Amino acid sequence: MPGSNKHLGAELFKLMTGTDILHVPYKSSTVARNDLIGGHVNMMFDEVPSVGPNVLAGQVRALGITGLNRSSALPDILTVSEAGVPGYEHTAWLGLMAPVRTPQPIIDRLNEEVRKMVARPDVREQWLKQGAETMSMTPTEFHAYLRAEIEKWSKVVKAANVKLE
Repeated sequence: MPGSNKHLGAELFKLMTGTDILHVPYKSSTVARNDLIGGHVNMMFDEVPSVGPNVLAGQVRALGITGLNRSSALPDILTVSEAGVPGYEHTAWLGLMAPVRTPQPIIDRLNEEVRKMVARPDVREQWLKQGAETMSMTPTEFHAYLRAEIEKWSKVVKAANVKLE
């Protein structure tokens, strides 16, 4: 989909490498993945938890991990940065947010409980098996991370002239 996380990751790659890649918009990554497996498209950007099983089954070939670190699920696959595009970093992340007027004690309690949950060995193990890594931040750290992500991707959207439909 235009403006999706995957689309922007591809646009960042294009901007950093000068590669000419045609964006083919799909309504879902599942349909795009099926077209990749079927040979109808040449490549796609996708998350390891989604496409990792297809890589391990030999249905598709992983060309690079877009995060800063290699994936625990596909440890032999180089990061895009290691493979020759220094500084390339694109990750999909999840964050817990609340309405702006939520009292600070509630924010702090939610953060504390979520941090406890993602620190549990059984939770970390399940995420790592899928190639997902847990991130644990304070509300202040997450706010700063979110602002930096907005700034980074706003520049990509403008530079690539991404239009939402």
